[in-house]
This record gives sequence, structure tokens and C-alpha cells, in this order.
Amino acid sequence: MSEKFDLRLAEWKEQIDDCLNKCVDDTSYPDEFKEILKYALFPGGKRLRPVLFLEWHSMYTQPDKNALWYACGIEMMHSYSLIHDDMPCMDNDDFRRGKPSVHKKYGEAKALLAGDALLDMAYNAMIDSSLAVGDVKSMKHFSLSGDRGIIHGQYLDLYRKNKSIDDLIDIYEKKTASLIKGSCLSGYAFSQKQGNGLLSMLFDDEMSVVDLSGVSPEEIELFYAVERFGKNFGIAFQLYDDISEYIAGEKTDGTSVLDFLDLAAAKELLNNYLNTATTALSADFGGDTSFLKELVEKFIIV
Repeated sequence: MSEKFDLRLAEWKEQIDDCLNKCVDDTSYPDEFKEILKYALFPGGKRLRPVLFLEWHSMYTQPDKNALWYACGIEMMHSYSLIHDDMPCMDNDDFRRGKPSVHKKYGEAKALLAGDALLDMAYNAMIDSSLAVGDVKSMKHFSLSGDRGIIHGQYLDLYRKNKSIDDLIDIYEKKTASLIKGSCLSGYAFSQKQGNGLLSMLFDDEMSVVDLSGVSPEEIELFYAVERFGKNFGIAFQLYDDISEYIAGEKTDGTSVLDFLDLAAAKELLNNYLNTATTALSADFGGDTSFLKELVEKFIIV
């Protein structure tokens, strides 16, 4: 990674972390419950999803406090899903990011409540931000990312027998890629002029555009380029995780791409998704995509 990339990523993460601290501090929860929420949020790993939101937003407009608040809502939604996924009734993981998972540290009841709280806080942050810019329709991305994405994907992961690589990719697209795609799409939409263009689009249950009134063909083309980037990078992100764990000799949680493909074929599949994501960035966005291209390169495995 270049020094410029590292510096930009560090700046985004610092802003996100400061905002997340404020989000928790501003609640009326007891101090001991705030401690649990911060335990779940920090340290924050890559902060990939809010960074993607802010990066797509900054391609057109410098993110303000409303955009940052929205980005933190995305991270809180992601953190809620991790808390719940780790619990014994789900994936039963004792560790997260190198430390005991929330339910191992504080107990299942407090972990469940912390996840619930972060989900509510996420929607509150995103709704407040959307109202501040005059349009709440970008929230559709995230109601669908959770409803048709994370939850649907987790259900399939728990209760459907994966019979093929296509079954596994279907889960990855829902459980992982939907939130990453939503981060990209809403960051792009949020930066547009209030009440115009992409921010006024309506989406159906498959996150497809159903109201194109007042939207130019060029805008539609760019919208779908953002969608292709988010979907393909999101699937690649999960494939990278599988392959990295396999190479490191780590125990895989649940089904892995290596259950269906050998290592060479798995690498090829990963890099095909990354190539598709990079190709999507060749669209004429009129903004700087260098950070996003360098981010994709980080996940290439040779």
C-alpha cells in the first residue's frame, strides 16, 4: 500500500472512531452498558464499510458531520451483526478480533441487548443524517441490507445445506456483500444534490431501481457501476477471508470456498471478483477512484 493510501485510511478511521465514541457517550444508557457497547465497537478492525461510504461520498462532496454520522450508523449495524452471529445459538464463536466475543466477556443477555442497542442506534444515526440532508430514501439500502441481506444470509448459513459453490456464493452475497454494496451505494447517493438524481430513486426488494423519473441514462449507468463494484468486492472480501484462513492453517468456521474448490481454483475465483470490481471503477465517475483501486489490490492473492 502506498503512503498516501495508508494516510487516508488512517484519517478516515480516526474520524469514524471519534464519532462512534460520541454516539455511545451521547446515549442515556448506564455507564456499564456503554462499556459493553464500546467493547463491541473497539478496536474496530478495518472499518471497511464506513470507509467505503465516506470514500464514495468524497468522490463528489467532502463529507460533513451528517455523512460521518451516517457512516457510523453503518459500522454500528455491522457490529450488531457480529455480536449476534458470535452467540452460541448462531455461529458460537468465542473470539472476535483477537479478544473474547461480547457474550464470552459479559454474558449472553448483555450481548443480546448490546446488539439490539447498536442496531437501533444505527438506524437512528442514519435517519437523523438523512433527514438533515432532506431525503430519507437512501435508508432503503440499509433496510434491505439487513432484511434481505444479513438476516437472510445468516438464516441460509445456519439452516441450508450448501451443495455447490453457487450456494456458498449466494450466502456470501447476502450475508457479507449486501452491507458492503449498501455502503458504496448510499455513500454515492448521499453525496448527490438534495432531492435530485440518485437520492430520489426508489428501490424494490431486490435493491433494483423502480423509479427512474428525472434520472439521466448516465446517472443510471454510474449507479449500476457502483453496485457492481460493491457486490463483487463484497463477495471477494469473504473469499479472501476463507483463503487466508486456509493458508494460515486456521480452523474454518462453517463452510468455506475450500470445501468446493482447490486452492488454485479458489484464488482464481477470488481474483475474478476483484477484477470485476476494478473494471467497474473504470466508469466515468468524474472523481478520483485511486483509493478504491488500491483497496481492491490489497485483497489479491497470487
